[in-house]
Amino acid sequence: MHSSFRLLPLLIGISAAPHAISAEAAPPLAPAIDAPMSQLARQPSVKQALDFIEQNEAKTVANTKAINAIPAPTFEEGKRAADFAARLKALGLEQVHIDEAGNVMGTLKGSGNGPTVMLAAHLDTVYPMATDLTLSEKDGRLYAPGIADNARSLAAILTIAEAMKAAKIQPEGDIIFCGNVGEEGLGDLKGVKHIFAQHKEIRAFVGLEPTLGGDEGEPVTYLATGSRRYKINFKGPGGHSYEAFGLPSAIHALGRAVAHIDELRVPADPKVTFNVGVIEGGQSVNTISGAASMLVDMRSEDKAALQTIEKQVLAAVQQGADETNKRWNSTAIKVEPVLIGDRPAGKMAVTSPIVQIALAAASAQGRKPALDSAHSTDANLPMSMGIPAITMSGGGASSGIHSAKNEWWSPVNAHAGPQNVLLTILGLAGVKGVQPSLLNATP
Repeated sequence: MHSSFRLLPLLIGISAAPHAISAEAAPPLAPAIDAPMSQLARQPSVKQALDFIEQNEAKTVANTKAINAIPAPTFEEGKRAADFAARLKALGLEQVHIDEAGNVMGTLKGSGNGPTVMLAAHLDTVYPMATDLTLSEKDGRLYAPGIADNARSLAAILTIAEAMKAAKIQPEGDIIFCGNVGEEGLGDLKGVKHIFAQHKEIRAFVGLEPTLGGDEGEPVTYLATGSRRYKINFKGPGGHSYEAFGLPSAIHALGRAVAHIDELRVPADPKVTFNVGVIEGGQSVNTISGAASMLVDMRSEDKAALQTIEKQVLAAVQQGADETNKRWNSTAIKVEPVLIGDRPAGKMAVTSPIVQIALAAASAQGRKPALDSAHSTDANLPMSMGIPAITMSGGGASSGIHSAKNEWWSPVNAHAGPQNVLLTILGLAGVKGVQPSLLNATP
């Protein structure tokens, strides 16, 4: 019988929790955007839609629970996608379909006098298909794997679309409501990469993710944390641990490489992180390993800093192989780095119309606008392409993200998130007979 080892996770670097909140004060709002957004919020049809969201929060919660009960690991989102498509069709959206990548899209047609805007939330979760998704409630919180990330956001999209239909709001530009695939882990933004390769008409993107760390506020994410991910393969001759003693081991080389990575020092500003998350290899306790591998994640919101840490990690990997070969007077250990993830870094200026519109949406409703720290989300891709993009909250509070036992969502002021998002996309797309798009406004 053969044996092997697999360690998950092995944390040797600094890796930020996904979507963690660190809100900062918003900059002054540009009058050219603030005033029109305040007027937009007071329009009867828009106010009706905003009221609809608050009045139907119980339905949004019910949809959150129903969506979360459908397993949707990355690369296995099909069943949830079919359910989400059926829900969009039931709302009366046009052109509802599932594309070649597995993304679900439905359109609320505009008058043709505004930009096309996409509102999206990812369908996939980090949890394997066999994960128990049973929901429990305690102290006003809903506990279940994926309930916050990202079932709530998907449910919020449905409520926003339904509110617009109920209030008979026709935007100036088309609004595409989307449930996309492949945001988590090794999905590598598969869904949005396909979308932006195929849909050149999209002029603005708003993604929804959970808000963490507090029970109030929905800060706007305008900074995109880029990441580079590698599977590092170590290969050697292998052999019996006694009879072939003296041959270099792939596992020993991997161990040296991990030690060298652990010694790397990174700046605090711009923030740079690295992490060895999975190691695999070996055949048996008495076999010199002929193969071993590890998964490495590196992140930064700064493109140059990300390139620097990537070079340092790859150099550390090669150093581990070289030292192992030298130790055993050999050249047999080879290293093969394979790029498995590339999330581009990006940034929207705080004075850009899309950021100002989102902040003004909160202010117009009497809420304190706030900016969030950098995160890695679907918005990374359009930001890197120069397309206006931000990430907002689907509402409520949450924590324990990516922890099957600890993930929770609570309905504290939960309607506020979707209300902010609704007003934001209306500011971006414009409303027929009420307000033109502010996407090209001069702050």
